[in-house]
Amino acid sequence: MKIYVVRHCSTVRSEQKIFCGNTDLPLSPRGEEEAKGLAALATVLAPDAILSSPLLRAKQTAEAIAGGRVPILYDGRLRERDFGEFEGTDCSRPDGWKYRHNFALRYPGGESYLDVAARIYPFLDEIRQRFAEKTVLLVSHGSACRVIRSYFCEMADEEFYAYSQPNGGVEEYEI
Repeated sequence: MKIYVVRHCSTVRSEQKIFCGNTDLPLSPRGEEEAKGLAALATVLAPDAILSSPLLRAKQTAEAIAGGRVPILYDGRLRERDFGEFEGTDCSRPDGWKYRHNFALRYPGGESYLDVAARIYPFLDEIRQRFAEKTVLLVSHGSACRVIRSYFCEMADEEFYAYSQPNGGVEEYEI
């Protein structure tokens, strides 16, 4: 089984380095161009299904990839980490570091990486069973992509926190 993971393409907030968890934003003009560049993935990778976060930026990315040729299933477990009170604020704020670099620490009013893993890991277990011997493409978000990588790859804390899948980036995992 092959699983391809695509991080949604750029939004205005990702370009401005602003926390964007569950705010439902569209792709920016730059993100729309990135999505056009991903349109060939459905042909090249030949996924049997695309599973996407239901947030608009991920949906638009998934639709660009599918091009009407591959079914898209939406699952809320692929949504971005909830940044709580940090939503809409600058990612470089000094107090954000402790939440980004502590697996079990929740953003005030939001989620921890542990919370994200608690929904992503069972989702991936289901995908492995449901789509055994098939190729699946997932479209998700930065924090979720980091947690997905930790499911497939042994990662020390430093590696986990240093890993960042770029907007429009594609990773391949084989089971």
